[in-house]
Amino acid sequence: MPEVPQAGQPAGQTSRSKASDAVPSSQGSSMWPLLLGGIGLGALAARQGLRAARASGVKVNFNMPAFGGFGAFGSGLQGFETPMTRAEARQILNLSSMAPNKEAVREAHRRLLIANHPDKGGSTYIASKINEAKEVMLGKKAT
Repeated sequence: MPEVPQAGQPAGQTSRSKASDAVPSSQGSSMWPLLLGGIGLGALAARQGLRAARASGVKVNFNMPAFGGFGAFGSGLQGFETPMTRAEARQILNLSSMAPNKEAVREAHRRLLIANHPDKGGSTYIASKINEAKEVMLGKKAT
């Protein structure tokens, strides 16, 4: 059945319209600033609430749930021991034998320091740990 234009409408338009014609296309994108602003205001309100609670002397304890996927990742990441042990020095220098000779220690130190030298973009902290591992393995530093 052909559609007949209603009074007051141009000849090319009918009384039926598409759903996309009812909402302008720019309306959907104008929700993002409101959503992000609401999240930001919520975060600021939470921060101010925590500050006020601390200032009033209330102890705030947050027990974060354990995330199962990250446990295996964190188990291999450990800090350095103080003072550095021979086992840790062997691990840093990537030496497999329990009692490596001095030449093996020097070669491992040289290889690692070339790869991690601060002048070549490496970390000064890592370079100092490599140097400390060499000293421990060669007996120049007491453990």
